Amino acid sequence: MHKKGFFSFSNTKTMVYMSMFIALYGCLSAFVIYITPTLRFNFTFIPVAIASIMFGPLAGGIAGAFGDVLGWIIVHPGAYIPGLTISAFVSGVIYGLFLYKKELTITRIIFSAITMVIVVELFLNALFLSLAFGDAFYVLLSKRLIKIIILVPLQTLVLYPMRFIIKRIKLTPQH
Repeated sequence: MHKKGFFSFSNTKTMVYMSMFIALYGCLSAFVIYITPTLRFNFTFIPVAIASIMFGPLAGGIAGAFGDVLGWIIVHPGAYIPGLTISAFVSGVIYGLFLYKKELTITRIIFSAITMVIVVELFLNALFLSLAFGDAFYVLLSKRLIKIIILVPLQTLVLYPMRFIIKRIKLTPQH
């Protein structure tokens, strides 16, 4: 039985949306923008954030994790690092905690972007890359500060208009 406000894979509509978000994540993984030769970003946060807004933290985490694996399969940029899949899951959970069943104000979106970028991009990704490649954690941490300066405004500028799109297209699930 599908409970109101509870994420459930037994709902066909939810499964279709989640599959679409995971596939979109995989496709967006192929489009990368390099800040430096070793520092890059992409727009995979969009399907994760939308899944989190629509279906909650768990769904956002699942979209992030499965999308990360699919993106690695499609693009195959190097060795698979399971820690980065954990980071993708955590990013979906963070978006869900800030944005699910809440009014999507500019302040809430900014704080979700700041929290996600600091927790995931700055600390978790630096930790997992450090463990995977043996680089010094603090060296990776300092390099990733540049990414924070770029990603917080970028995510805010992309996610804020999404509130209108979600409302207009009626993407909110019917319970």
